[in-house]
Amino acid sequence: MSEPYQKQKSSIRQKLLWFAALPDLLWSPLTSAGLMLTVGIVGLLAHQPWLFPSLGPTAFLQVETPQQPGAKFYNTVVGHCLGLLAGYLSVALVGAGEAPAVLLTHNLAPIRVWSAALAVGLNTLFGILLKASHPPAAATTLLVALGGFEPKLRSVITVVAGVIIVATVGESLRRIRLQATFKEIEKK
Repeated sequence: MSEPYQKQKSSIRQKLLWFAALPDLLWSPLTSAGLMLTVGIVGLLAHQPWLFPSLGPTAFLQVETPQQPGAKFYNTVVGHCLGLLAGYLSVALVGAGEAPAVLLTHNLAPIRVWSAALAVGLNTLFGILLKASHPPAAATTLLVALGGFEPKLRSVITVVAGVIIVATVGESLRRIRLQATFKEIEKK
């Protein structure tokens, strides 16, 4: 690599590490908001609803507790996919597909309660079995079990696209923050 490229790369790296070394009071709100803006803007540009409620807790986990296993890219992506699977499976198993969507009707049918309970239990089990626990995925599974995401390919693509965006950008932020934190520990 050329020397000017190396210097430019080093300069960018130093700026990123400086930003990542900000106190939690600044780092966490700025980066979690930035993650939501990123997925929201990309969704707006693509004319797709890729921003949904369970991405907020995912962003929070990635920037507030980057050292936690649940904050990692694998856990984020696989966890939410398992949440989708558990949600759709529970709806099918208890026959909740014809029950009204809770968030639309503001009516909680008993069959949706059973679907929600089974979905969260299955999501937890699947996460443990695949070592992909990601607590915010429980919100995704509840959105499915309560009728917030229809059992259609478009809904699956919506969730997966939003998750991939947040997981990718969040993983970069997570790694930068961990590196900056490690550098701070080395100094002491």
